[in-house]
Amino acid sequence: MRGMKMSFQDEMKQIFLRVAAGEVEPDEWETWWNSNKARLEEALNRGDRGRMMPASWYASYYWMAKTQSGVAYYFYAQGRPIKTSNYYEEKMQEEEKREIRTAMEGYHRDTAFARKRWEAYLEDHPAEPIVFDWKSLLGTPPGQKPAKDFCYKNARTTEQWKECGEELKLRLKENLQTKIAPVTKAYGMKKAGPKTFVREKNGLVSRIQFIGYFRGGGYEAMICYLCPIYAIQYGILGLPGHVSQGEYFQKMHNGWGVIEYGGEAVDAAAVESINGKFDDILTFLADGMLPEWQKIDSLETYFAKERRDYLKATEKGPNDPRTGRPMWDLDAEEKPDPWRADSYLFGVWNLLTGKEAEGYARLEECVRHNSDYMKDRLKEFPNACNDPRDAMAVMYHNAQLFLETKEISDAQERRNAIRKTYEEVCRFMRYYHGLAKKTERNG
Repeated sequence: MRGMKMSFQDEMKQIFLRVAAGEVEPDEWETWWNSNKARLEEALNRGDRGRMMPASWYASYYWMAKTQSGVAYYFYAQGRPIKTSNYYEEKMQEEEKREIRTAMEGYHRDTAFARKRWEAYLEDHPAEPIVFDWKSLLGTPPGQKPAKDFCYKNARTTEQWKECGEELKLRLKENLQTKIAPVTKAYGMKKAGPKTFVREKNGLVSRIQFIGYFRGGGYEAMICYLCPIYAIQYGILGLPGHVSQGEYFQKMHNGWGVIEYGGEAVDAAAVESINGKFDDILTFLADGMLPEWQKIDSLETYFAKERRDYLKATEKGPNDPRTGRPMWDLDAEEKPDPWRADSYLFGVWNLLTGKEAEGYARLEECVRHNSDYMKDRLKEFPNACNDPRDAMAVMYHNAQLFLETKEISDAQERRNAIRKTYEEVCRFMRYYHGLAKKTERNG
């Protein structure tokens, strides 16, 4: 009847429908809910209330998307499924980008003191910049073969698994050759196998390797490191946190499965996704990691205190606006390196720079920490120290070689022996890192 007041049930369902349509802003929803709390407790069960207005809810599009989901479930449970607008989802993504941008601005302000000292160091020790139009490599690889038609989505027979695996490998190879190979070549890296790129410069080695083809699949991961030639890839100085774990890394890492698993049809949609994932990898490398590596063109710069201070300052990221936890924390456990690989890394550098007491102490710590394990390991595999697959055995043997020079009493002879040992270790480690062909040495 005209003029009759709407019942609360009708009012409630009207606003629920408006939420489903994306017509209610967060503040309006919060005001309405708080004004009708008592009646809502009678009209809704506990589950519905919790889904629509969780205890931690506050006025944001993130929580409005949760509310909309709760509203949709409410109607679904009543046998009246409804369509929902993507308005809150889109606004939530915009909101999240703003919040992350604000958090990162704070992070860069907080780390500016260390960054400025590192930048000042680089001004005094400039490295040759690389100019390369990597963005021209984005998109569909030139000459890419047309996508195949598949009559199935998931492989079930042996033949289907084989067909999917071969097609996946083809698409990986296309992208690797047209995107990753050119950018690594621009930075002076050479191929050390079909999926590995390496470079040696001024006592440093850089390496990028795609590992995989596990059980017919694609690439499980990408291993990247820059370190002294004498070192192994563990316990080394890495990249600033916002480079190694930041936006480009997260985008690259999310959805990695599209280039990893070989059990689905590699149809047109899959090929497009694979191309897109390699765009993410290329962006991480070309606009993040490789330019950062290029700044470090000597052992002195690698170990510079200004660089180490900057890396330390960036180990922990700003808090994620959603979770309240750090976006990254590279030293979350604050435990010593389990292999004491860092003791080896810095111990050898100490010897090379004349800090022998400190260097020998670190090398002794490395050898002592690993001795029990290595005794058993070498009994079972006597040649482990010559096997690039056994990083700990290689490092342990290297550390022992450097420690042997401690027994030389004459200072000049000891320094000569340290230099000779360094050259011998580097000769083998070039093989270890893929810079040279197989090199033998005495165990």
